[in-house]
This record gives sequence, C-alpha cells and structure tokens, in this order.
Amino acid sequence: MKKKLLLILIPILIFLYFPIISSVKEIEVSGNHYVSKEEIIATSELKNSYLTLINKNDVLKRLMTIKLIKKIKFKQLSLTKIKILVEEKEIIMIGHIGKKIGHIDSDNELILNVSEYIDYNFPIFTSDLEANINNGVLILNLLTSKNVLNIEEISEISYDEIIGVTIFTSDGTKIYVGNNDFTEKIINLKIILEDGEKRRKKESYIDISNTKKGVVNYNL
Repeated sequence: MKKKLLLILIPILIFLYFPIISSVKEIEVSGNHYVSKEEIIATSELKNSYLTLINKNDVLKRLMTIKLIKKIKFKQLSLTKIKILVEEKEIIMIGHIGKKIGHIDSDNELILNVSEYIDYNFPIFTSDLEANINNGVLILNLLTSKNVLNIEEISEISYDEIIGVTIFTSDGTKIYVGNNDFTEKIINLKIILEDGEKRRKKESYIDISNTKKGVVNYNL
C-alpha cells in the first residue's frame, strides 16, 4: 500500500516542482547583428510553445530560412526561458554577377535579396560568373591582410575572363592586376603606394600585371 502511495505521490511532487508541461515565456537572442531579435523570435515560433512538444530540428529549419543566418544553437536557461545563439554570415562585398545583384560572404557565397538587412556600403565585385567570386574574395583579403588598402578605400574589384582583375579605389585610382601571382602583385602594389606617399604623389593608374615591373601614372 505504501509503495503504491509513493508511486502516486512522486510524479505529483515532480510535477509541482518541475512542471513538464511548462511553456516558453521568455526568449533571449545573442550574436545577431543584421537580423533583428524580433524576427528571430517570430521565425522560431518558440514563444508559448510547450517544452515537451518542441521539435528542435523543425525550429532549426525555420530559422535557417533567414538567409543571413549561418549557424544556430539553443540553450535552455530555465523551465520557461530559452536562449538562441546566432552566428550570422560575414558579408564582405556587394556582388554584381551577370544580371544578379546580391551580397557576398566570406565563404564565397552570393546571397540574394538581403539588402533590407544591410545598411553598410561594402566594396563591389563585378564579374560574369559566380565561379569567379573566389578571385574577388582572394584579392580583397590580400589587400586588407597585407595592409595595402582598407575596406573604405576599395570601391570595386572587377574580374574579366580575359584581362583578369582590375581594382578601383574610392579616390579614383585604377589598378590593373591581370591574372595569376596575386600575392606577389599585391605586395608590389604596396611598395608602389608607399613610394607615392613618400613622394607626395597620387596615382591615377597602376599596372602591376607584370610581376617584374610596374607602370604608374600620377595625377598632375
């Protein structure tokens, strides 16, 4: 009899202290920059959902429909509170690829229809094919990692199947890079720009397509 009573009382006590049918009343969001907290919460459809009925995979699928989200993690903070940890895609350029206009992330992906989230003017990459995006990302990374130009100084990077890469700076300098040997050429570009700065001259056109010599025209 006592054992039967205990079997009845234990679930009741557990329910009173740890209500398994409690619902989500509060949601925290962290890691988001482009996508608003409100959109993430609404898309998750977690608010007022019962914890025991939540299908994590379904929630994840809904959130991953937001194009700027790269990864999602969940953390249960209490019986009624959940935290959504967001990792967004790193946008580095605007892409004009053929007839498509979108944004390019650090994984060389062209993402369409996300301009409503982004209010920052990134450098533009232009080319005919998405397969050429990796060249634009490579050049951008070389320019910034080698401290040749910063993001604000780069207006456009263009890639043509025949002539290769051309860089346009925000203050009007055209830099012809060509194809191949990009690392060596960008190092040469840094030397040319540093030399012009020392001589207090501003370049209007630079040709570094030949790794052995560079051609420089200065503003009069």
